[in-house]
Amino acid sequence: QKDNYGRTCAHWASEGGHLEVLRYLAERFGEGPLSEKDLGGQKCAHLASAGGHLEVVRYLAERCGEGLLSEKDLGGQTCAHLASEGGHLAVVRYLAERCGEGLLSEKTKAGTTCAHAASKAGHVEVLRYLAETCGEGLLREKKIGGWTCAHLASAGGHLEVVRYLAERCGEGLLSEKKIDGQTCAHSASAGGHLEVMRYLAERC
Repeated sequence: QKDNYGRTCAHWASEGGHLEVLRYLAERFGEGPLSEKDLGGQKCAHLASAGGHLEVVRYLAERCGEGLLSEKDLGGQTCAHLASEGGHLAVVRYLAERCGEGLLSEKTKAGTTCAHAASKAGHVEVLRYLAETCGEGLLREKKIGGWTCAHLASAGGHLEVVRYLAERCGEGLLSEKKIDGQTCAHSASAGGHLEVMRYLAERC
């Protein structure tokens, strides 16, 4: 049975990382519930990835096939986008090993890559891994509106990410403009992030 969000018990067990509950549901009702979509088009694998529940993600891949890990929700997000946003490096690594590195370069309908997702949330270790695996070109990609990883990190006040991006891609990235003409300094100012502003002033 589904709730008002279109979710089954399997969805909620996956989101919470409750592997034994998920096993029980699969034994009782078969694999069907493990592949159901909620109203946002997300399956159990999406929710487990977002929560960083590696053992659940592994189990779902074993039961339902690795194709499940590459599927997109209604916004175009893959499990890799959600794991990157959550800073779950072990899950991101597993997805790349299981599905191929191309998964890490996939874009959502808004043009968001895993690197954008990691930058926005301030996860520098995930960003490092993505750069090592996919190349620094991924760090230079722009999403709809002209947002770079540096804009997103600046808007969130994530100084360590901004620093890393400047070191890896060059300081020119910090002066890139969005479609509306805004630079990283505008993004940092809007969020009130003084330390990021200081760093940008020193570099640019």
